[in-house]
Amino acid sequence: MKKIIKLVVLLVICSSIFFIYQKTKHNNYNIMNIGDELSISINSYGIKEFSPAHYLKNELTKTYKKVRTNNKYSASENTIKNMLETVKYNNEIKKELANSNIILLTLGYNDLIYKLNVNEDISESKFNKIMNSIEEDYNNLIYEIRKYSKRKIIVITYPDTNKDNYYLKKGIRYLNEILMKNEEIIYIDSYKLLANRDKYFSNPHSFYPNRYGYLEISKEIIIKTRDYY
Repeated sequence: MKKIIKLVVLLVICSSIFFIYQKTKHNNYNIMNIGDELSISINSYGIKEFSPAHYLKNELTKTYKKVRTNNKYSASENTIKNMLETVKYNNEIKKELANSNIILLTLGYNDLIYKLNVNEDISESKFNKIMNSIEEDYNNLIYEIRKYSKRKIIVITYPDTNKDNYYLKKGIRYLNEILMKNEEIIYIDSYKLLANRDKYFSNPHSFYPNRYGYLEISKEIIIKTRDYY
């Protein structure tokens, strides 16, 4: 009889814990938004639009009472290289990564532009060295992030450019391949999503999309992350 009573008490305790968990698990959700101007969502005329992080937050408020977005590590000049150094040596970002439920990452274009500009006389061999160094930094960044967070990392790739620059156009394609092939991430292929430049780029000379472009990226993020809410 005593064993039965103990078993009943244990079942009641377990049921209570499960009920409390079910009731509280949908209270809070933290989005960490790390990146460059695409992450900030600068449009074709240099004006901020609603970002993918903002659209995701709106979607998550249907499920969670409090949704927080951390944009502290989004800045126009951000590179993979400087973010790698930040994650390595900044204890604050380590805590923030550990507390995040999902990470949005948009980095690499500034690294590409800087390295192509520094190397004035680009050859195929120099180009390959540039891309190899970016890939190494990127994989190291994902590795460092993974030390503090096992949550989903959503990487947003880059759209094509209309500039008549062979190595820049080739670099964007190669950069996107680098970003997408890391097995630790889920990627959003902006190159394909925003292929219609007339629709998604109000200024034909700009690299950055309009609000419809950012909305398209955001829809894809919401679809690909729905199972992780």
